[in-house]
Amino acid sequence: MMVGDSAWMPKPIDAGGIGPALIAGTIIGNNVVQAIEQNDVSEKNLWQYNLDFIKEYGYKTAGLELFRRLVQTLTNEQISYGMKHFLGNLDVESISKGEHPDFSGLGKIGMIIRGIMNKTVAEGLKYTSGKNQWLVEHYYNYPKDPSGFEEWSKSLHKTLDESFVKIESFRS
Repeated sequence: MMVGDSAWMPKPIDAGGIGPALIAGTIIGNNVVQAIEQNDVSEKNLWQYNLDFIKEYGYKTAGLELFRRLVQTLTNEQISYGMKHFLGNLDVESISKGEHPDFSGLGKIGMIIRGIMNKTVAEGLKYTSGKNQWLVEHYYNYPKDPSGFEEWSKSLHKTLDESFVKIESFRS
């Protein structure tokens, strides 16, 4: 069992690792105690750690990785434009908490008008937001035992690989 930086837990946006490590440390401690009390420290019995961490924190990390990669493709001017015209206070607050913004504060007409002014930023935000919804759903369907992990992982990596290629296409 792993926790913290060695388990690739830092937040993709700012590489902050203390919060995720504390969350995971608490979860792993509870899961290990239960496994020892049950006299079963098998992979299958300790699998609950994965499920508990994903439910508490892990479900957001893949979407944030997509968002981070999108931001890295943008110029400073595009980032400033996006912060001014697309991200509301709630979206910025979500990002600071390690969550993917949903851009729900913008109406469709406002998004279209602003999107015309900077199509790259609008398309990138729309794309990463849509993929984030798929990723959250996929993480919530994390396999209940190790036997389903390989298939789940292949689906995840296929989507991420395709998404990384698409995000690169937004590069100015």
